[in-house]
Amino acid sequence: MFNKKAGLITLLASFAAGELFAGTLTSYAVGDVLICFRKSGAANDLVVDAGPISTFTNAAPNQRIAITQYTGNQLALVGTNSVVWSAFTWLDDSVSPVSAQWTLFASKGRSSLNTQTTSWAQRPQASQALVGGDMGSVVSGAVVCISYNSLNTASAVIEPDDASNSNPNYTSGQSYVGTMGANYDFNGDFVGNPEKTAPANFTTAGAVIRSDFYQIPPTGGGSVKFLGYFELNTNGAMTYVAYPSGTPAVPVIKSFTRTNNASYVSFTTGTFGTYTLRGTNSTGFMTARTNWPAIASITGNGLTNTLQDTTSVSNKFYVITAQ
Repeated sequence: MFNKKAGLITLLASFAAGELFAGTLTSYAVGDVLICFRKSGAANDLVVDAGPISTFTNAAPNQRIAITQYTGNQLALVGTNSVVWSAFTWLDDSVSPVSAQWTLFASKGRSSLNTQTTSWAQRPQASQALVGGDMGSVVSGAVVCISYNSLNTASAVIEPDDASNSNPNYTSGQSYVGTMGANYDFNGDFVGNPEKTAPANFTTAGAVIRSDFYQIPPTGGGSVKFLGYFELNTNGAMTYVAYPSGTPAVPVIKSFTRTNNASYVSFTTGTFGTYTLRGTNSTGFMTARTNWPAIASITGNGLTNTLQDTTSVSNKFYVITAQ
């Protein structure tokens, strides 16, 4: 390991290319994936149409899909630190075969970043139909609130998390938080809470958080299927990783240079994963590398990449971590 004038240390790495897919609440189609944000004590929720479920089920293994249907300014009206979020959708009785009707798709927050959760349990069609109805209420509430905030778009709607909207067609039962209910399980109709909560210091913690995404057919309609996971970055950006397999390739540091107040670290990456440049001074040197403050991140692309840290600090250590 070296200070910034001489070199650095290597651990792991990753981040990735994104794609834009259509999805609008004003023309919502059953099977469009909803990504919803709320925060305890906050005045607003954010409801996002991330596009058709086929975008996620048809993705290639390890493909990363950027969720571009909302902006940082919209999420800021909910808050990023301590934000609570989930992803879900449903298939109603218009689909075929009959056995696929009232199939649910729902996220499940990971307690450990790199450890997959246990699958959601299945219920009979009649029970899962109740959940689908609850999910549909979220769409209705968001559409009513299109004009609630000037930042609202057809694909991402900021709404009050209670009935404070003056629109007479909007009730607390239509808001995201109202539809989730007191135990955040779609008013007791779903088998658990599909949400993931970010840490109170999330924006400065330097670590992404993940929530697994499952396809849940009704009892007798086949087995529950793990589809991938949603990953929320500390800057508020979200990415979906389909059918993840393996672990990110360990990077190799190719060069370290220092010009004026800028340090440049070049390293190899694998074809997936999030690679993060972290740095600390001698005071934090003995803490776990993954706890060093994050400076910049990229998605693995199989190439040699360079990340930069601009600082006037004369004594600093660097590491590359991969998730």
